[in-house]
Amino acid sequence: MNSKNQKLQRHLYRASVIVLVIGLLGACLVYYFAADGGNHGLGYQVVDGVSYATGESKAYVRDMEMYGGTSGRLIGSFNQWLASLWHGKRLAYVLAIGAALISYACFWFARELELFATDEPKV
Repeated sequence: MNSKNQKLQRHLYRASVIVLVIGLLGACLVYYFAADGGNHGLGYQVVDGVSYATGESKAYVRDMEMYGGTSGRLIGSFNQWLASLWHGKRLAYVLAIGAALISYACFWFARELELFATDEPKV
């Protein structure tokens, strides 16, 4: 393997370790400082002193099915689940998994450089 590939490989291995360490530290900080319980008030709407669940009421589900069909209701549920991943302790899990995946991608690419290196003839 030529020195250019070796340099790139070293940098990718270092990037892999740095991304993993910083990502896991960030996830630990988010997990430590996140609120224990989820903010359940996000899905409620108060009208005349009475609170109504906006995403879970039968009327909401019926309206979603009437306007968008079953697929509209399922997409709405998926959207609510996806939005819940960006709050509290779930965000820490998302950060940790994302850091691990990016770190693995850098490590895999560096390893592929080593495995499929071609020896070019020197001119």
